[in-house]
Amino acid sequence: MLSPHEFSVGHIGATTGLTLVLPADRYDHLLLVTTAHDEPTAIFLDDRHQFEAFGCEGNTNYKGILVPNVQVEVDETSAFDVSRNWAEIGCLVRKDDGLFMSTLVERRLGRNRLIALQRSLAVCEANSAIGFMRWQIVIGEGTNKRTLRTVAQEKRAG
Repeated sequence: MLSPHEFSVGHIGATTGLTLVLPADRYDHLLLVTTAHDEPTAIFLDDRHQFEAFGCEGNTNYKGILVPNVQVEVDETSAFDVSRNWAEIGCLVRKDDGLFMSTLVERRLGRNRLIALQRSLAVCEANSAIGFMRWQIVIGEGTNKRTLRTVAQEKRAG
């Protein structure tokens, strides 16, 4: 459950920071919006377009319950080395000074791209990167912390 001060209602183009967008009706989507990337970017988390990303600056086409200031936590037991490999779609990657999500850019071409969720973290060693198959979106701290969404990706064979 959310307290009234933890959310607002509106379009995704007006969000700041890391914002979870919960659907308000059957035509809305579950989205994660980040302003840490080069441009404000929305990422679908629901099944229809899961992990597809698109620029959303000033966007008034998508709306919902806006939950700002969410945090992302990774399950350290799901870590894998991505310094020489590409992360599966939907996995999180910690490299350079940030935390990134591997997203689908063009479904028909099967291409993926890393979208920054957080920046200005402690800088990782050059050419080092760790991916995480399981992660969650949380709000609050301490005894008030709640998990709003959990993601568990499976590594493809091969």
